[in-house]
Amino acid sequence: MSRRQPRRAVEKILIVNLTRFGDLLQTSPAIAALRRRHPGATVTLMAEKNFADVCDDIPGVDRVYRVELDHVGRLMLEGGARLLEAYRYVERVIGELRAEGFDLALNYSSSRMSAVFMGLLGIPDVRGWSMTPDGLRVIRHPWARLFATMCLNRRYAAFNLVDYYCAMTDGSAATRRLGYEVCAAADADGAALLAEHGIGAADRFVALQLGASRAIRQWPEASFVELGRALAATGLRVVVIGGGGDRALGERVVAAVGAAAVNTCGRTGVGALGAVLRRAAALVTGDTGPMHMAVAVGTPVVGLFFGPASPFDTGPYAADHVVIHSGAPCAPCDHNVTCLDPFCRDELRADAIAAAVLARIAEDWGALAALARTLLPARVYRTGFDDTGRFVPTPLGAPPRRREDALRDAYRATFLNVLEGVPLPAPAPAPVDREQFALLAALARDGMQQAAVLAKLARVGTPRLTELERRGRELEVLDRTIKEHGATHPDTTVLTQMFTFGKENLEGDDVATLAVETARLYRDLARGAEAMTALLGGAASKEHSDDARLHQ
Repeated sequence: MSRRQPRRAVEKILIVNLTRFGDLLQTSPAIAALRRRHPGATVTLMAEKNFADVCDDIPGVDRVYRVELDHVGRLMLEGGARLLEAYRYVERVIGELRAEGFDLALNYSSSRMSAVFMGLLGIPDVRGWSMTPDGLRVIRHPWARLFATMCLNRRYAAFNLVDYYCAMTDGSAATRRLGYEVCAAADADGAALLAEHGIGAADRFVALQLGASRAIRQWPEASFVELGRALAATGLRVVVIGGGGDRALGERVVAAVGAAAVNTCGRTGVGALGAVLRRAAALVTGDTGPMHMAVAVGTPVVGLFFGPASPFDTGPYAADHVVIHSGAPCAPCDHNVTCLDPFCRDELRADAIAAAVLARIAEDWGALAALARTLLPARVYRTGFDDTGRFVPTPLGAPPRRREDALRDAYRATFLNVLEGVPLPAPAPAPVDREQFALLAALARDGMQQAAVLAKLARVGTPRLTELERRGRELEVLDRTIKEHGATHPDTTVLTQMFTFGKENLEGDDVATLAVETARLYRDLARGAEAMTALLGGAASKEHSDDARLHQ
C-alpha cells in the first residue's frame, strides 16, 4: 500500500529480532532472500543474548550482535542508581551500532524498545518498527504494517510470519524451508547423548517436546504419557526433549511410559538439540522453538495447535508437515488472554495423535485425511506453498468451510493483489455481509477525491488557509467515520486498521506532499474493499478493475 523504495547499493545490513529462538530460526529465509538480493553485503543479526546461540549456525549471518535488553529492563525496574547503569549500557549499544554505518535495517521485533533503538541508529532505510525524530512510533514497509494489522486480527491471519519477514526484504522467500546447520561437534554430542540410552543410528524414535512458553500452549502431561505408551507399543523408542525447566516433567512422563522412553530435557544445547531432532522419525510438539528446529533440520513435525497458536501464521514452514488445530470456537485466542478453562488442549486425543504420527512417518496422506474426518471440529492440515511461493496449510478430510476461512482466503488474495499485483481469483460466495465492504470502498473513494482537492489547493502560490483548514477537518471527520465503520463491522477491521497504520506513518510538513500520500492511502483502502466485495461474491467497481490493471 505504498511505493517501493528505489534500489540502492547496500553494503551493510542489520536485522533485529529480539524474540525467542524459534522466531530467530524463522528469520533464516529472509536472510537467504537478502543474500540473493544484495550478494556483496554483510549481514549482522542482533538478538537477545539468552537466545542468540542459535544465530551462530543460521546460514548467511556474518556477525551475531548479542544484547541484554532483559537485563536493561530489570535495571530500570530497580530504579535509583540502576537507571544510570541501564542508560550507559543502551548508550554503548547505540554508539557501537551507529558506528557500523548500516545501509539497511529490518526490525522484526514489535516492542517499543526495539522501535526506540531503530529510531536512534540513523540508518537511512529502516523497515519494520521504528521511531520518528519527534518520538512517535512508525511501522515502515507495507508488509510490516500488514503483519502488525494481522496480529490484531489473528482469526483472519492470512500469511505465515516467515513470508512477512521475506516480503519486507522486497523479495520473496529464497527457500521453502528454515535454515540451520548442525556443526560437527554438536552432531557428535547429539549422537553420544542418544547412544547413552542405547539409541543407535539404526534405531527409530519419535521425539516429544513437552514444555511450552506458557501453560495454555502446553499439551497435558497425561496426554503425553498416553501418546508415549501408544508409540512404544508399536516398537518405536520415545525421546523426551526440552529445556532445564522441563526435567521434572520429563522424568514423570518417562517413568510412566516405561523402558522405551528416555529423558533428555536440559541436556542439549541448541546445536545438540538439532542433532537429536535430525535423527528422529518425527517430532510431536506444540507451537514451540523446537518445532522450528525440526523443520530446519528436515524432520517431520506433527504440531499440536491450541490456545493462541494458529497454523496460518506460525505453522511449520516447509512442505508436508502435519498440524492438528483445535476446533474451539474461540481459537486462536489472543496472546494476552488468561483462559480459566483451556478445554481446547483436551480436544486433541492422544490415540488420534499417535495414529497421525504413524501415518506421517509412513507418508500415508490418505490415512491422515480419513483420520481428519473423525477429529472434527478439530482440523488437520498438511503444510505447503501456493503458486506465489508463500506458505499455506491445506485442510485434510474436506472439512466444512467456515466463515473465517472465507474471510481469511479473501484477505490473502486481496493483499497479494494490492501489494504485489497478483490477479484476483474467481469469487467464492460466502455468508458474509459484502455490503459492509462496498460501503467502506465508497468512503475511501470519497476520501481519495477530497485529498486530491486538498493537494491541488496546497500547490497554488498563496493557498487560502481557511479553505485548507476546512478540507483538513473534513478529512478528519471521514477518517473517524472509517475507523467507526471498522469497529461496527468487524469483518472490515483488517482494512481499516491497515489504513490507520498508514496514516500514522505519514511524515513531513509539506501539505501538498502529505495530501498526495493520503490520497494514495485512500486509493489502496478502496482497492482493498472493492477486492473483498468481489471475492466474497459481489461485483468490483470499474475503478478497482482499472487500478488492478495499472498495478500489474
